[in-house]
Amino acid sequence: MDPSNQLALITSDNGHHQQVANHPVYASNASHQVISIATISSGFEKGDFLVREEKGQRVYFDFFEEAFNYIAYKGYIRMPREDEAEWMDTMNNVHASVKGGMKYNTGKLLMVLFRPIDSEKH
Repeated sequence: MDPSNQLALITSDNGHHQQVANHPVYASNASHQVISIATISSGFEKGDFLVREEKGQRVYFDFFEEAFNYIAYKGYIRMPREDEAEWMDTMNNVHASVKGGMKYNTGKLLMVLFRPIDSEKH
C-alpha cells in the first residue's frame, strides 16, 4: 500500500503527521508492520475489567491482573504513553460522536496495547 494512503495517527516533533507503520515502535527494518490493538476497560456488570481484542472478542475479568496477564500472554504489549493517549482520545471522541450515546456500555478505557501482525498470514 502506498504510505501516503495510510491512516496518520502520530504527530512527529515538527508537527507533521507520520504513518503508524513508519513510527519506530511499529516499524520493522525490512518493511511496514501491521499492528492489532487490544484495550482494557473497567466498569461492567459481568466483570470489573473487560479486554477487547481482535475480531471483536470480549473477555471479562474480576481483577485487573488477570485481564493484563491474559492479553500479555497473547503477545500484546502496552503502547508508549504518547501513542496510547492519542488512541484513547480517538476512541473517546468516536464514542462521544454517537448521537444519543452508545448502545452498549463502553466503560472507562484504561489501557491500549498492541502487537505486530504477520501481514503474510492475514
